[in-house]
Amino acid sequence: MPAPLVAANRRFDMPKKIAPIFAVACGLVCGLQPVYAQTVATSFDTPVPATCQFSRPSRIVTSLRDLPDVAAEFRRQKLDVADVGERFIPFDVEDEKSKGLPHRQFVRAYVFRDKTIVWYYRGGFVTNFHVVELRMQRDTMVDAPLLLRLTGRTLSGSPCAATEAILAGVNGGQGW
Repeated sequence: MPAPLVAANRRFDMPKKIAPIFAVACGLVCGLQPVYAQTVATSFDTPVPATCQFSRPSRIVTSLRDLPDVAAEFRRQKLDVADVGERFIPFDVEDEKSKGLPHRQFVRAYVFRDKTIVWYYRGGFVTNFHVVELRMQRDTMVDAPLLLRLTGRTLSGSPCAATEAILAGVNGGQGW
């Protein structure tokens, strides 16, 4: 192993510094095609489970169009979420064909008596499931109507296990 270079009291490990530059250069030289937005989220490591068994009864919703209050809350929070089958960007790479598309895609929702739990893909360096909780809440005014609002409970990973964890009261990634 070569000795590390020292410059201005900073230690440089040459192989670690060169590896990302080499990878980018190889990509440019080899002429790799850009990544385009996918129309169906099927190529990720974690497949969408066909069914899940939860400790409480629920109703399954398979399209964001069937949950206008959830879609309104996502818009209010400035979360752009494509519906199932709509184009979205599953990776960090954007190009002229994917400009303006969301980095999230709705997968499924479960409506429970006191909450709604939504699954969506979140594109990025590693595309994965995000599972979020929404509950009926009253905004700051006393006479304000009850509206479905995100609670801040969100987990990533296996969607069935994350849903059950939220039902059990887990508040974040540290608890599961």
